Amino acid sequence: MTLTFTTLGPEGSCHENAVAHYLTFQGIEDEAKTDLTLDLHEGLERVRRGESDFLVQCSAHPEVHLITERYFGEVHVVDTFVYPTKELVLLSRADVERPKTLGLVPATAGYVDLSQWEEVIREPSKPVVGRNLLAGAYDSGLTHLEYLEQSDGALRLDRYIGAVTTTWVVYGPRPRFTGDLIGTRCREYLLGEGK
Repeated sequence: MTLTFTTLGPEGSCHENAVAHYLTFQGIEDEAKTDLTLDLHEGLERVRRGESDFLVQCSAHPEVHLITERYFGEVHVVDTFVYPTKELVLLSRADVERPKTLGLVPATAGYVDLSQWEEVIREPSKPVVGRNLLAGAYDSGLTHLEYLEQSDGALRLDRYIGAVTTTWVVYGPRPRFTGDLIGTRCREYLLGEGK
C-alpha cells in the first residue's frame, strides 16, 4: 500500500520539501508519495473523497483555519511538526531601478513593507513567484534563493530572509486525538537546561 500526502506545489515548494523530510522522519518514505496541488482546498477535497490519505499545510498559510474547519468532522488534524522553509529572498529584476510591482504568496506578506510597491500580485506558491519573476511578470518577488542562482544576472538580491522555522499541520480522515495531549516532550528546552 502506498500512502498519498497532498501538499501545496508546484514542484520545488517549501511544502514539498517539508513533506519529504516528514516522510523520512516517520520512516515511510518508501511507502508514500507526494501529490502536489496549487489549491489546498482542492487538496482537502482529495482527502475527503479518499483520493489522498493526508494533507500537509504550513501553519503560516492564511487559510489554515478554513482548512481545519471546513470538514472538521470528516478530515482531522492528526499531527504537527516543526521544520524550516527553504531559503527565502526578496529579488528584483536587475534592469529595474525602482520596482513598482511585487509578486508574493499572501503567507509571506509579513516579511516586507508592501507599501513600497504600487501593485502586489498574489500567487499560490513561491515557485510560481520565482518562475513569473524570471519571466518578467513583475519587478520584484519574494521567493526562494535558487531563483537568484538561476537568473544568470537578470535578478538582484534586495533582501535575504533565509530559512524560517515554522510549523506544519497534517490532516487525515481518521481522528487521532483520544483525549490525551499529543506532542513532543521538550522539558529540558522549556526549562532552559542543557544550554
